[in-house]
Amino acid sequence: MDDKKNLHRLLLLIFTLLLLNGPVSAQHVETFRGVVLDHQTKAPLPGATVTIRGTSRFYTTSSDFNGWFEIENVPVGLHDIVIELKDYKNLLLRNVEVVTGKEAFRVIELDQKVSDNKKDIDIRPYKPGIARNATTTVSAFSFNRKNVQALDNVNEDPAQMVAELPAFKQIMEGRNDLSVRGNSPAGLVWQIDDIPVVAPNFSHEIGLPGGTYPLLPNAVMGKSEVDYGPSPAGPVDALAGKFNLKFRNGNRVDRRYSLEMGSYGAAISAEGPISRKPSSSYLVYYRNSLPSALDGSGVEAVPGIFPDRQQAAVKVNVPTRFAGTFSIFATGGKNKVEMLRGTSAHPENFYVYGGTPNTDKYLDETLYTGGFSHNIYLKRGISSVKTTVGISGYEQTSRMEMYRSPTLRQVDTGSDNKEQELFFSSRFQHKPSASNYIVAGVSARIHEVNFSDSTLTGNVTQVYPKTYYTLLNANEKGLVQVQADAGWQHKFGNTTAVYVGVNANYFTFNQTASVEPRLSIRHEYNDKTIVSIGYGLQSQLQPMFLYFMKTKADPTGTVITEGNRNLGSTRMHQLVGAVDKNFRGGLRLHAEVYFQQLMKVPVEQHVSSYSMINYGAGFRDYSIYPLVNLGTGQNQGLNLQLDKYLSHGYYFRLSGSLYDSKYKASDGTTRNTAFNGNYKSDLVLGTKFSFAPNGLLDISLHAIYSGGSPLPGIDDNTSVLAGYTVYDEALRYANREPAWFRVDAHVSLKWSMRWLSHDLSLSLRNLTGEKILLRKYFNPESGAIEQQYQLGFVPTILYRVYF
Repeated sequence: MDDKKNLHRLLLLIFTLLLLNGPVSAQHVETFRGVVLDHQTKAPLPGATVTIRGTSRFYTTSSDFNGWFEIENVPVGLHDIVIELKDYKNLLLRNVEVVTGKEAFRVIELDQKVSDNKKDIDIRPYKPGIARNATTTVSAFSFNRKNVQALDNVNEDPAQMVAELPAFKQIMEGRNDLSVRGNSPAGLVWQIDDIPVVAPNFSHEIGLPGGTYPLLPNAVMGKSEVDYGPSPAGPVDALAGKFNLKFRNGNRVDRRYSLEMGSYGAAISAEGPISRKPSSSYLVYYRNSLPSALDGSGVEAVPGIFPDRQQAAVKVNVPTRFAGTFSIFATGGKNKVEMLRGTSAHPENFYVYGGTPNTDKYLDETLYTGGFSHNIYLKRGISSVKTTVGISGYEQTSRMEMYRSPTLRQVDTGSDNKEQELFFSSRFQHKPSASNYIVAGVSARIHEVNFSDSTLTGNVTQVYPKTYYTLLNANEKGLVQVQADAGWQHKFGNTTAVYVGVNANYFTFNQTASVEPRLSIRHEYNDKTIVSIGYGLQSQLQPMFLYFMKTKADPTGTVITEGNRNLGSTRMHQLVGAVDKNFRGGLRLHAEVYFQQLMKVPVEQHVSSYSMINYGAGFRDYSIYPLVNLGTGQNQGLNLQLDKYLSHGYYFRLSGSLYDSKYKASDGTTRNTAFNGNYKSDLVLGTKFSFAPNGLLDISLHAIYSGGSPLPGIDDNTSVLAGYTVYDEALRYANREPAWFRVDAHVSLKWSMRWLSHDLSLSLRNLTGEKILLRKYFNPESGAIEQQYQLGFVPTILYRVYF
């Protein structure tokens, strides 16, 4: 009841602020700007005609020598934009949003025609679902910060946004760990401006990318892409997929600012030109979670837990006339969490940070990623070289204390881990003709690690002396991973494109090497139907910590060694076929069928059911026994997605996934993986419309129905005797959670004034308060097996003003 009262008070305050901002009778205007680029080379395209359709006044302009364009005095609201250029396919952007106080800016990429035998119109709403990577043909799509705001309007997390798509499944509420087509979340790699990120999310688990909040703030994110199929050859290895998040550039003409307040704290941003010529800009952002102000407000992101978090981001972009474009960018933050069951109103939510209701947990961490890039065209529009140098890393200290009884509390686990990675890449691209596009590159990653981790073992019910097992104690530098790649795309007319590529990888630490071919074909039968197929052999090194785990030969062993130092990469053959079909009324059907064969998966050397293919299903789910690359896995399935872009006041996305995910460990038995839910369906239904002269309202519902994930299976009797959860090998993933259903609601209200605009967003997750089983565990306080459930009803709010 108190949470609802606090929410009502906050909403009342924000609406009062809106009403105090003066009269709104006249419709306001703003400037629409952008840049037009070649889709493959990203070279600027001068002379492109940009026209706003469907307005009472005629708005049109042309891009200048550097591809830039500007249209002034555009009425606030939603607009359709047409871009036309000789020898290029025309493009239609639907429902471009224009509000005051915030520049409407678009990076527009046009596809060059091989022959001019027909007039091509690419009807493309700027929303998730259509890949814009020059050589990607299947299993990828692009998005920007507005797409993230639309589908995850308060959290503003790209991972939670793509979780609504059929190939992705969120492992647990409150965290953004994702399983892609039945694979471990460890197989999803994150990049920021092409730099691989060691820790892309706060409160991450060692060896996993996911966490509670992204390192790159959505407010500074530009046009980005996620790739979850047989990706083109490139500098970063991944099995399940790759996020490549991009910084946007700051406003190159005007100084703009924003202030925000919500469930994740308060933030401020500023951007603008450094000098008028030649279009250099800066962008800065800072956020503070304000734990003392918002903890217990009723709108916390995770009820009962409010972290003390600060984060910042900056980008400086300096284009020159002859020396190319220079960019410097960085993002980082500090995060501290204390979960004390004696003071928390919701200890049942401790699972979000790896705890249980009978634990106290402490977490302190620092995350950072930054870099420098230089891009220069050797011959305008034909050849270019881009060089990137970066650094990424984290420092994390964690301790968990478990209550064995109401009066007995003892340290259960403790860790102090550091990872840092230096990155270098240089990529050359060449487009000798409209038919041919060549790209090649080299990269190096230099890893430095310092791991310390231990866990309670032996008879845990005894008071003293305690027995702890040292899981990690390593300090290593100079772990070098080098990579080279090359790819060639050839277009046969305007309808067919073939891509061939190859990746080569080498890890100096244990001489792991791989050579991986890539192949894809894309054919347009007509302007409504596209068929694509892609194949790739992909590999990924193990998480760095795994090479230095302290292991003993088997459950009876006593000799401790680092038994995983010679582990090789996990490899995967992947084949994907896709069909895109456009229908009247703004409907688009996208279907993909896929098959994945995993090889050389780490499994325990002695006979058991353990496999790293399941890593990430829980917390600290790693083995203390030596691992070998003898495991296998297989994923296959069908993804369907029907989209209707916004027209006649509404939009929807209906998607479904049927899949099967199996593995074999060293015992030779075929089992479900921990992520084999078998099916998942999503429906996003919304309406978005202008009201009054300057208002814009977006209301959407998101319904999810998903098969339950397999459970590891607990040995009840042994758990009672041991005093902690013990799993039964024979029951591993034999049973599963019940299927579950959840409904979320999102509301976004934008209101434009003369020189500023307001943006109020409300998210109601798990609207009906469904109890969704997360896991079962042994509670030493009660002496019984108990169930832990995912987050119930969670309201979150965000208010932002642009000026």
